[in-house]
Amino acid sequence: MANNGADVKHNQGADVTNASATTNTAENTVGTATPKQNGLAVLGKYMGVSATQTIVEYATFAILHLIGVPSQITNGIAVVCSATYNFAMNRNVTFKSSSNFTRSMALFVLLWCWFAVAFVIMVVIAFAIIGMQRAMSSTTRQNTHGNHHDNILNQRGYHRAD
Repeated sequence: MANNGADVKHNQGADVTNASATTNTAENTVGTATPKQNGLAVLGKYMGVSATQTIVEYATFAILHLIGVPSQITNGIAVVCSATYNFAMNRNVTFKSSSNFTRSMALFVLLWCWFAVAFVIMVVIAFAIIGMQRAMSSTTRQNTHGNHHDNILNQRGYHRAD
Protein backbone atom coordinates (compact mmCIF):
# COMPACT_ATOMS: atom_id res chain seq x y z
CA MET A 1 0.00 0.00 0.00
CA ALA A 2 1.60 3.25 -1.08
CA ASN A 3 1.31 6.18 1.30
CA ASN A 4 3.83 8.66 -0.10
CA GLY A 5 6.71 7.84 2.29
CA ALA A 6 4.70 7.97 5.52
CA ASP A 7 3.73 5.00 7.65
CA VAL A 8 0.08 4.65 8.54
CA LYS A 9 -0.64 3.63 12.12
CA HIS A 10 -3.45 1.16 11.80
CA ASN A 11 -4.68 1.52 15.35
CA GLN A 12 -5.19 5.29 15.07
CA GLY A 13 -7.06 5.52 11.81
CA ALA A 14 -6.10 5.76 8.18
CA ASP A 15 -5.40 9.50 8.17
CA VAL A 16 -2.80 9.53 11.02
CA THR A 17 0.82 9.15 9.96
CA ASN A 18 4.02 8.37 11.89
CA ALA A 19 6.17 11.54 11.99
CA SER A 20 9.39 9.58 12.61
CA ALA A 21 9.30 8.17 9.09
CA THR A 22 9.16 11.54 7.35
CA THR A 23 12.06 12.72 5.28
CA ASN A 24 14.57 15.26 6.63
CA THR A 25 13.49 18.84 6.19
CA ALA A 26 15.29 22.07 6.97
CA GLU A 27 13.59 22.37 10.36
CA ASN A 28 14.71 18.84 11.34
CA THR A 29 18.40 19.54 10.67
CA VAL A 30 18.79 23.15 11.87
CA GLY A 31 20.79 23.37 15.09
CA THR A 32 21.88 19.76 15.19
CA ALA A 33 25.55 18.84 15.27
CA THR A 34 27.28 15.82 13.89
CA PRO A 35 28.65 13.25 16.35
CA LYS A 36 32.16 14.46 15.51
CA GLN A 37 31.24 18.06 16.39
CA ASN A 38 29.58 16.91 19.64
CA GLY A 39 32.66 14.85 20.53
CA LEU A 40 34.97 17.81 19.92
CA ALA A 41 32.75 20.05 22.07
CA VAL A 42 32.82 17.53 24.92
CA LEU A 43 36.60 17.12 24.54
CA GLY A 44 37.04 20.90 24.68
CA LYS A 45 34.91 21.14 27.84
CA TYR A 46 36.79 18.22 29.40
CA MET A 47 40.16 19.84 28.69
CA GLY A 48 38.90 23.16 30.07
CA VAL A 49 37.69 21.51 33.27
CA SER A 50 41.02 19.68 33.60
CA ALA A 51 42.98 22.91 33.15
CA THR A 52 40.92 24.73 35.76
CA GLN A 53 41.20 21.73 38.07
CA THR A 54 44.97 22.11 37.94
CA ILE A 55 44.62 25.78 38.85
CA VAL A 56 42.31 24.88 41.76
CA GLU A 57 44.80 22.31 43.07
CA TYR A 58 47.86 24.58 42.84
CA ALA A 59 46.00 27.59 44.25
CA THR A 60 44.68 25.55 47.19
CA PHE A 61 48.17 24.18 47.86
CA ALA A 62 49.79 27.63 47.64
CA ILE A 63 47.25 29.33 49.92
CA LEU A 64 47.42 26.61 52.58
CA HIS A 65 51.21 26.50 52.35
CA LEU A 66 51.44 30.29 52.77
CA ILE A 67 49.36 30.20 55.95
CA GLY A 68 51.69 27.60 57.44
CA VAL A 69 49.92 24.26 57.01
CA PRO A 70 52.46 21.40 56.70
CA SER A 71 53.12 20.30 53.11
CA GLN A 72 51.75 16.76 53.45
CA ILE A 73 48.43 17.97 54.84
CA THR A 74 48.31 20.82 52.32
CA ASN A 75 48.86 18.39 49.45
CA GLY A 76 46.12 16.05 50.67
CA ILE A 77 43.60 18.87 51.04
CA ALA A 78 44.51 20.29 47.61
CA VAL A 79 44.05 16.90 45.93
CA VAL A 80 40.65 16.35 47.57
CA CYS A 81 39.49 19.87 46.63
CA SER A 82 40.60 19.51 43.02
CA ALA A 83 39.05 16.04 42.68
CA THR A 84 35.75 17.30 44.09
CA TYR A 85 35.83 20.28 41.71
CA ASN A 86 36.65 17.96 38.79
CA PHE A 87 33.77 15.61 39.67
CA ALA A 88 31.22 18.41 39.99
CA MET A 89 32.28 20.26 36.83
CA ASN A 90 32.52 17.17 34.62
CA ARG A 91 29.19 15.89 35.91
CA ASN A 92 27.31 19.18 35.46
CA VAL A 93 29.15 20.99 32.65
CA THR A 94 31.03 18.53 30.46
CA PHE A 95 28.63 15.59 30.39
CA LYS A 96 25.46 17.27 31.77
CA SER A 97 24.46 14.23 33.77
CA SER A 98 20.96 14.06 35.17
CA SER A 99 21.46 10.82 37.07
CA ASN A 100 20.98 10.43 40.81
CA PHE A 101 23.56 12.72 42.47
CA THR A 102 23.83 10.64 45.66
CA ARG A 103 24.50 7.46 43.68
CA SER A 104 27.06 9.23 41.50
CA MET A 105 28.87 10.63 44.54
CA ALA A 106 28.86 7.24 46.27
CA LEU A 107 30.38 5.61 43.19
CA PHE A 108 32.98 8.38 42.98
CA VAL A 109 33.96 7.88 46.64
CA LEU A 110 34.13 4.10 46.13
CA LEU A 111 36.42 4.64 43.16
CA TRP A 112 38.72 6.84 45.27
CA CYS A 113 38.74 4.22 48.04
CA TRP A 114 39.68 1.57 45.50
CA PHE A 115 42.54 3.74 44.23
CA ALA A 116 43.72 4.31 47.82
CA VAL A 117 43.74 0.56 48.55
CA ALA A 118 45.53 -0.19 45.29
CA PHE A 119 48.11 2.53 46.07
CA VAL A 120 48.78 1.12 49.55
CA ILE A 121 49.19 -2.39 48.11
CA MET A 122 51.65 -1.10 45.48
CA VAL A 123 53.66 0.79 48.12
CA VAL A 124 53.85 -2.28 50.37
CA ILE A 125 55.00 -4.42 47.45
CA ALA A 126 57.58 -1.79 46.43
CA PHE A 127 58.99 -1.57 49.95
CA ALA A 128 59.13 -5.36 50.17
CA ILE A 129 61.08 -5.51 46.91
CA ILE A 130 63.42 -2.71 48.02
CA GLY A 131 63.93 -4.43 51.37
CA MET A 132 64.79 -7.74 49.68
CA GLN A 133 67.21 -5.97 47.35
CA ARG A 134 68.94 -4.23 50.25
CA ALA A 135 69.18 -7.46 52.22
CA MET A 136 70.64 -9.30 49.22
CA SER A 137 72.99 -6.39 48.51
CA SER A 138 74.16 -6.31 52.14
CA THR A 139 74.82 -10.07 52.16
CA THR A 140 76.70 -9.86 48.88
CA ARG A 141 78.78 -6.96 50.18
CA GLN A 142 79.68 -8.88 53.34
CA ASN A 143 80.67 -11.95 51.35
CA THR A 144 82.72 -9.89 48.93
CA HIS A 145 84.31 -7.99 51.78
CA GLY A 146 85.25 -11.24 53.57
CA ASN A 147 86.65 -12.79 50.40
CA HIS A 148 88.71 -9.70 49.74
CA HIS A 149 90.38 -9.98 53.17
CA ASP A 150 90.98 -13.69 52.65
CA ASN A 151 92.70 -12.95 49.34
CA ILE A 152 94.94 -10.31 50.92
CA LEU A 153 95.86 -12.62 53.78
CA ASN A 154 96.63 -15.44 51.33
CA GLN A 155 98.85 -13.16 49.27
CA ARG A 156 100.85 -12.22 52.39
CA GLY A 157 101.30 -15.82 53.38
CA TYR A 158 98.77 -16.00 56.13
CA HIS A 159 96.18 -18.72 56.09
CA ARG A 160 92.94 -18.64 57.90
CA ALA A 161 92.31 -21.47 60.27
CA ASP A 162 88.66 -22.43 60.02
